[in-house]
Amino acid sequence: MKFARLADAAFLLLLAIYIVAGTILAPFHGDESTLIYMSRDYAYQFLQGDVDRVRYNDPPLSVTEQELRLLNGTLPKYLIGLAWHLGGFTVDDLNEQWDWGADWNYNQSTGHAPSDSLLQISRLPSALLLAAGVIFLFAIGRSLGGRPVAYLASLYYALNPALLLNGRRAMMEGSLTAFSLLALLTAIWLLHEKRGWIAILLGVASGLALASKHSASFGIIALFVACALYPLVQWVAEKKQSALRLDALLLLAGGITLILFYALNLAWWGDPFARLSEVLRLRTDLLAGQTAAFGGYASLGEALAGFFRQVFANLPQYYEVPAWANYIAEPIARYEVSVWRGVSLGGSTIGGIILLILVVIGFYALVRNKTTSQATRWLVGVWALMMFASTALLTPLEWQRYYLPAYPAVGLMAAYGIVWLARRISARYSAATALES
Repeated sequence: MKFARLADAAFLLLLAIYIVAGTILAPFHGDESTLIYMSRDYAYQFLQGDVDRVRYNDPPLSVTEQELRLLNGTLPKYLIGLAWHLGGFTVDDLNEQWDWGADWNYNQSTGHAPSDSLLQISRLPSALLLAAGVIFLFAIGRSLGGRPVAYLASLYYALNPALLLNGRRAMMEGSLTAFSLLALLTAIWLLHEKRGWIAILLGVASGLALASKHSASFGIIALFVACALYPLVQWVAEKKQSALRLDALLLLAGGITLILFYALNLAWWGDPFARLSEVLRLRTDLLAGQTAAFGGYASLGEALAGFFRQVFANLPQYYEVPAWANYIAEPIARYEVSVWRGVSLGGSTIGGIILLILVVIGFYALVRNKTTSQATRWLVGVWALMMFASTALLTPLEWQRYYLPAYPAVGLMAAYGIVWLARRISARYSAATALES
């Protein structure tokens, strides 16, 4: 047992090192400039003590800054600010927001791009959190199907080119992924243990996930609903248990989630419902502008085809604006030939179909395999379905980073399907051998 735990730790350490080691080579994205620009809120709030500058103002002190505070998660910019602060940078070293209406040369020559040293230190929080996510996924996989599932799912996660590329950048994806997985893990613990400290941890993880990126709300809502409905699942399975304690713990976790999100979003202070309405308006306008400029899906069939290409074929998408093919061609070439690029386990239409089949088998095994904890199967199944449904049906255009929440679900379900299938084949072979003898 001790050797197995040491092997687990060594395996996870190697995967974490692999994730972080490739950070310096990841090709640049213009949104990194914007997140680093937004990190001046860290200076306003914690270095200058000017909280009023971060809160919502009407009229705005800066229209650009206020809209960005409402549109984007706040936790990543605070972590970026902490990183450059500890690294010896000041707010005067920060770049301006990337100007998507201008070309690469203009942004580089007019201070809209960060220096290389500022960029690399600003990437560390996201990369480190992405690495932490592999630990959370390993624990989820072990709860779901033991060490074989944990090892396979973690390996898929750590080698996934899309997760690696976007999680290594100074953006929101590393913290979104890590805290979303921690929320799933603590929700599983809560259904098994029903303890107050686990509910508190669930609330903290959920709040940090929501503060990382608003799209985390799909997964968090799915977890809370699945937990609330679990007593009904047990009742159907004739394992009647009181739901009162679980409901109380969920209320505690939900309260902590909302309080923590509110505390980390000063722009929402005063009138959160009005801020929510404004966020929805800004997000709708942004997506409408993106689809108008780059072409969105025209039908459900197109959306599902894009979902398949990005989630299962999974070739890294380094940019969304075609002109960037010229701007970052050399960094892409260096990254592509490096060992840190990751491995597209789908890699093609055929490979993507095989991966999709394994995921379907994984869902089938969730229903059929009674040897795995019912609570874990229920939670993982509901969460994975939400990740697939929300990314497949609500993503308006084929931008890979919008599909990132689906990748850990692919890894878990495919790993569970492989292990379940292997065990079934092994059991039948053993039975046939026994009959022959």
